[in-house]
Amino acid sequence: MTEAIPRSRDSANRAGRAAARDSRRRPPGDSASRQRVLDAAIACILEQGLYRASSNAIAEQAGLSWGVIQYYFGTREALMTAVLEEGARRLGVTVEQATITGGTLTERVESYLEILEGYYGSPDYLVFTQVLISLSHDPRTSEQTRRTLDGINEATQPPLSRLQSEVLAGTGVSRPALGSLLFHALRGLALSHLMLVTVPSVDLPAMSRQFPEQRKLLAEALALRIEREAGVSRPGGPAR
Repeated sequence: MTEAIPRSRDSANRAGRAAARDSRRRPPGDSASRQRVLDAAIACILEQGLYRASSNAIAEQAGLSWGVIQYYFGTREALMTAVLEEGARRLGVTVEQATITGGTLTERVESYLEILEGYYGSPDYLVFTQVLISLSHDPRTSEQTRRTLDGINEATQPPLSRLQSEVLAGTGVSRPALGSLLFHALRGLALSHLMLVTVPSVDLPAMSRQFPEQRKLLAEALALRIEREAGVSRPGGPAR
């Protein structure tokens, strides 16, 4: 998730407080039905694409009327915003309790990749990306929704930054660009494999065999770049 329209921290905080107030106003027993709608929307978009996943198609997938869905979300825009919030929640579950493991830098980079794969390698991430692009670029998107997007983006940053710090621990490297490179390179590999799975002509068994090697090669390359920044020498070679 991590990409949203830049806004102020105050706006993001206000959006977060508004979401909390809305949550408190929901009637008891409401959360299971609401989650059912969100799961149906995600499944429908994944199967049909964002623009073919009509309100009626989502209602049918959920086994509910559109009127019931309107009770929970009001508008389609609000439902799509809630889909993004669900994506942020899942990312939070993935990374907030995760810990980087490994005795070497390469192993720690690989550990980070495995954690990111849990979210960015999931087919549902393709849904969250479609919704984010649509809401971010649609001129009809309300200002309130744009503030909510900022709040979502803001909330994902601290746990990801913590994991990056754990990867770089002991290296003495604190350059922000390298931490960002770790995230984008590792997410990119997970997303690339996820997208290839959707191509009918791809040899999936061969791709599955190659992925562990590709993961290791990328981890080694990133570790070498970080060690070069730190001025570390590897046995048998000059400082990199």
